[in-house]
Amino acid sequence: MFDIQDIRDVLDQFTITSAVDILLLAVLIYASLRLLSGTRAMTQLRGVIALFLLFVVLGRALDLVVINFLVEHSVTALLVGAVIIFQPEIRRTLDRLGRTGFADWFRSTEYHDVIEAVARAAGRMSAARHGAIIVIERETGLQDVIETGVPLDARVSAELLANIFFPNSPLHDMAVVIRDQRVVAAGCVLPLASQLDDRHLGTRHRAALGITETTDALVVVVSEETGEINVALDGRLTHIPDEHRLRAVLEWVLAPETATPGQAPAEVGR
Repeated sequence: MFDIQDIRDVLDQFTITSAVDILLLAVLIYASLRLLSGTRAMTQLRGVIALFLLFVVLGRALDLVVINFLVEHSVTALLVGAVIIFQPEIRRTLDRLGRTGFADWFRSTEYHDVIEAVARAAGRMSAARHGAIIVIERETGLQDVIETGVPLDARVSAELLANIFFPNSPLHDMAVVIRDQRVVAAGCVLPLASQLDDRHLGTRHRAALGITETTDALVVVVSEETGEINVALDGRLTHIPDEHRLRAVLEWVLAPETATPGQAPAEVGR
């Protein structure tokens, strides 16, 4: 049972410094969870916490001496392991914080310019039958994919995307990755889909499905052979008939608060 006197002693020791200490810790925890939300790192974090709690409960309930010793002396090892496991997310956070500051770090990403540039570029390339694969990073960090390509860090525009994927240009064969309204890299290598329902899909479409099987990225693919536009999301590929429809789909997925109801096809996941 709780002792009232103990509670009073704790409250008497609570000062302004203690309040600041708790507030900073709360902000750090909130920022970390917001960063990891919807990513592969969050799944791994949940697994580590569940395993750690299981050992704590079993150790205390069954009085397991060795398990209790390992739990009590594993904090340092867990912190080092977390830095290694979450390395891409940590680098992404520091990069974003350095470029935008604290205020923008807590603000949601604006996708209007990205939607307009990607839709216009895909429309042009579809008409000219220029193949393209454009990856839009969302919550899941794609730093490991970005590092396989050529760094650009350029403001996104339809003209830039069309030039990158112009036939015989040095970077036209691989993928472009867009993060926070900027084309961060081109010529990026994507993982291919592990399983395919349609065996006739080309490498671009298999790569688009592959990256969306393991992340929440949205990928726009333009076929070099037919000029068809497809959107890959959650491991599924959806045909988009034209630029106008593509713009509606991108708005529905990336900026649902501004999208017109009923504009996106039901097959496109969110």
